[in-house]
Order: sequence, then structure tokens, then C-alpha cells
Amino acid sequence: MTQEKILRIATRLNIGGPAIHAALLTTRLNPSRFVTCLVVGEPDVTEGDLSGLVTPGSARLIRVRSLRRPIRPWADFLTWWRLCGILWKERPSIIHTHMAKAGALGRLAGWWYNVFGQGRLAGRRAILIHTFHGHVLEGYFSGWLSRIFLWVERWLARRTDCLIAVSPTIRDDLLAKGIGRAEQWRVIPLGLDLTTLSALPVPNGSKPIRFGMVGRLVPVKNPRLFLQALSRLLQAEAGEAASGVIVGDGPLREALERETSQMRLSHAMTFTGWQQDLCSVYRQLDVACVTSWNEGTPVSLIEAMAASRAVIATDVGGVRDLLADPSEISEGPPRGSFQVVRRGVLVQAGDAEGFTAAMRRLAQDTALRQQVGAAGRTHVVRAHAAERLLQDVSALYEQLLGEARCRR
Repeated sequence: MTQEKILRIATRLNIGGPAIHAALLTTRLNPSRFVTCLVVGEPDVTEGDLSGLVTPGSARLIRVRSLRRPIRPWADFLTWWRLCGILWKERPSIIHTHMAKAGALGRLAGWWYNVFGQGRLAGRRAILIHTFHGHVLEGYFSGWLSRIFLWVERWLARRTDCLIAVSPTIRDDLLAKGIGRAEQWRVIPLGLDLTTLSALPVPNGSKPIRFGMVGRLVPVKNPRLFLQALSRLLQAEAGEAASGVIVGDGPLREALERETSQMRLSHAMTFTGWQQDLCSVYRQLDVACVTSWNEGTPVSLIEAMAASRAVIATDVGGVRDLLADPSEISEGPPRGSFQVVRRGVLVQAGDAEGFTAAMRRLAQDTALRQQVGAAGRTHVVRAHAAERLLQDVSALYEQLLGEARCRR
């Protein structure tokens, strides 16, 4: 069987879903069929580093230190030039990019390779694929900058062979923004190794109820909403039976710790930083919370569901696809309230009153916590397993390679 070379490009291997996803595809695709080289940039110091997931024996790893998340024109040009050189040397059959910066610079380098480089030769054209794990067109940048990025994404989409979304909602949202054509899109959900988390015992219902948030402490994750809701809960009747923990790090950590003290929450709140032992993290939680303004498919939500923990999440991005059945799709929860769906509880983004009400409901209703937790575990173990992801992506690669052979 002929080996096909995959060049995978990711902005960085920071702690989070896209990095885990890219590392899994890099190291565990069938080696007799696909050989993968992973190109990555550098994470920020507060983001954590998952580059250890790609060991020297599992795949080749090329670091491009100028490839970073912030917009830096000169460094971005150097990164593009370096990527063009890597493509010229590697001559891949498929270029697959992940995350916004790598998606832009990687596809631009791939377009150059196909038009001016080795890819212009007969039989040498590389297939261009990009995975949207979410998008940065809402909640990240100012209005005029978002409009520029939207134009760039539309231009790149016309030069990309296949666009992948990790949830139907993300695909529909990007299609509505004019990015790509319907026939270009595939939905391939995240896949993770959930073996150890799915073996955790379910919470026994004892009090105090512990609410937790796991993730980067950055503005788009809106961790202040977690503090606000917990503060309101502690002032209510059930407040004395609840506590909170934030697992993660980022530029907002110091400010959040100050606000915790100002809110007089220090006795009930713990900041742990990044933790390596996921089982230990989720074993101590009764309810996991996602408070983001914008999301793709949050890995922390999948992990919590695999651990059979009840979840409360803002109704953004692909969250509803993860928590609700298609029959439960509606206009969303009203402001100041919440919506109980099959596998969790949804709240409007930024709604502290609604988030508090959801916390109170789950704190008081042991049966509901167990019900949504069990439904969540059953769902993610089936729909978000690592083997399912590997099969889906392998099948897509084979389809695109076969179509390319037919064209030749």
C-alpha cells in the first residue's frame, strides 16, 4: 500500500481541544497508509504546553518559533516564508491546517505551493484541508478587524479543497457568513481518549456541591461569569452548601484572584493552575461549568461528560450540539433563566442571573445531576471516541485522494 505524506500545521500545542485533536491525528493514523509531519508554533507561557503528546518515535515535529497566535506582520511573513520552504522540501499529498493563524498562513503557503511551487507540476498538487475548531469572527476582535478576517476566510475558503467543522452549528454559522460552499463542508466531531474518565465513579450526591471551571483564563472564556454566579449562589439559601474551583491559567488569573477576595469568596474558591491528572480534576467536581462568549466544541465539557459530571454551559458555538438532542433545538434559554436539555443545562452567554439559577437548580436536585451526567457519559463515549475520529479522517483523506487521482 502506497504511503501518503500529510503535512499538518497547527498554531500551537497549548492545553486545549485543537492541540489534542491535532496530536491524536498526527500520531495515530494508520502508519502503513499515512506518514505525518506536524508543524507547530509556540504557545504563550500561561497556556500550558502539550507538545509531549507528539513523541520523537510517533511522528516528526517541526517547530516554527515565529508562528504565534498574536497578529505580528513581520513575524507572520517570516512564518509564511518558512512554511513555503517546508512545503517545497516535504512535498506532501495533503496539507491539513488547524486553528486560525495556522489556517490562514498554512493555506496561503499551500496555495503558493500549488500555483508557483512543486504542486504546479502534474500529479504533485497538494490537497488543502482546514479544520474549524471554532472561529475568531465573534468575541475576539473589534468590528472592523473581524470584517477583515471574514474577507480573508472567504478568500481562503475558495482555495481550499475541504472545510471541516467540529459541529453542525459551527458549519452552519460559517456557511451563513459566506465561508465556503455547502459541498466543501464536512462535520467531523472531536475525538478523545476517554477511557480513564469514563471509568470514574459517579458523584455520590454528598454536600457541599462543588462547581468547577476548567480552561484558559482569557476574556473569551469569560471566567468572571463563574465568580459572579457563585457569589450570587452563596448569598442564596443553598449557598452554604456550595464551593468552587478554577482549574487552568492565563492572563486573567491575577485579576480573578483579586476579584475573588473583593467578593469575599476566598473561603469558597480555589485556583489550582494547570493540572496533569484529569481524573483527579473531575473526581473532585459535582458540576462542570463553561462560561464562554464563543466556543467550538469545548474539550473540558466532553471530559466532564465522560466523567459523568453534570454540566452547565453558555449556549454558544457547538455547545448545544453537544448537550441537546436535535428535537430540543429551540430559540435558547430566556435571559435570567436556563434550559434543561438531555445532557446538561444551557444558559445565555453573559447571563449571571441565569447561571446562578442553573447552579441553584443542580445544587438542590441530586436526581437531575445524576440524570444529565449519565446521559452525557453515554453520548460522548460513543460520539467522541478517538477511534471514531481516526476512522472519519482516514475515510475523508481516502475520498479526497481518490478524487484527485480521478482528475489526473
